[in-house]
Amino acid sequence: MITLRQVDAFRAVMVTGTMTGAAEMMNISQPAVTRLIQELEGALGFYLFAREGRGIVPTVESRMFFDEVEVSYLGLGRLTQSAANIREHREGCLRVITVPSVVTMFIGPILKAFNTDYPNVSVSLEVQPTQRVFEYITSGQCDLGLSTLPMENPAVVSRPVLRGQSVCIFPKGHRLRAKAKITPKDLEGEEFISYRSDSVYRHRVDKVFSKAGVDRTLRYEARTTDTICKLVSNRIGVSVIGPSLPGVKLEGGIEVRPFTPALHGDLALLYLKHRESGRLIHAFCETVVQTLRTSRQRR
Repeated sequence: MITLRQVDAFRAVMVTGTMTGAAEMMNISQPAVTRLIQELEGALGFYLFAREGRGIVPTVESRMFFDEVEVSYLGLGRLTQSAANIREHREGCLRVITVPSVVTMFIGPILKAFNTDYPNVSVSLEVQPTQRVFEYITSGQCDLGLSTLPMENPAVVSRPVLRGQSVCIFPKGHRLRAKAKITPKDLEGEEFISYRSDSVYRHRVDKVFSKAGVDRTLRYEARTTDTICKLVSNRIGVSVIGPSLPGVKLEGGIEVRPFTPALHGDLALLYLKHRESGRLIHAFCETVVQTLRTSRQRR
């Protein structure tokens, strides 16, 4: 059986041209190199070197074998470099899931910053509504999520990165413009644009209006905050969206007021507890935190 030590000795002799040079290269004695070469010749079934005067010369078979050894060493070098890249999170793939509003507001600068620091890491981005984010993470389809809360799952770590709360939006020039803040009673009878019925936030908003005994005209609903803002700017109706996050500019043609009672919601990083020590996950989380901090400071 061929051993790696025997191959190392053979390569050292071929590189240095002598048994003495190979011994120095490997930091072992010359007799030890000679013994390793003899053992390798026995395993291979042919001679690797022939005596020529006081020196040695490789046989034809030796040169052919050396070509194969070099290919193997090149592959080993690639493996070593790949291991270093993985260890220092310079290489790999990260599967990230987020919600449409985050794509609109933040994901561009975050991915740009991450690519600058980790150019050999590929990112697969999945965009789904909030209620699907946990499903993708817990099922292992994605490594990391960036979504709005509240959400609770004992298997998932939630790391808040931005604090937000609900706001009321309406078209410019609307009668509500005179108010400093909006209550459910102020929206009595208004054409109201809701999130889709499968949205967690939709049910939180509906509960507030039900508790206040306020009826709205519910004819329109949309999946994303961006779509709702576009509908409001086109004077289709009014809405309560959230969480509105610091420094985020909404669609032109609308006005924004605080909504009370406030519905708080954080933007948070989400990942499975057993993945908490993952190098790429940690690196992406730090990029998100730093990018959002820089964005707030600029504003």
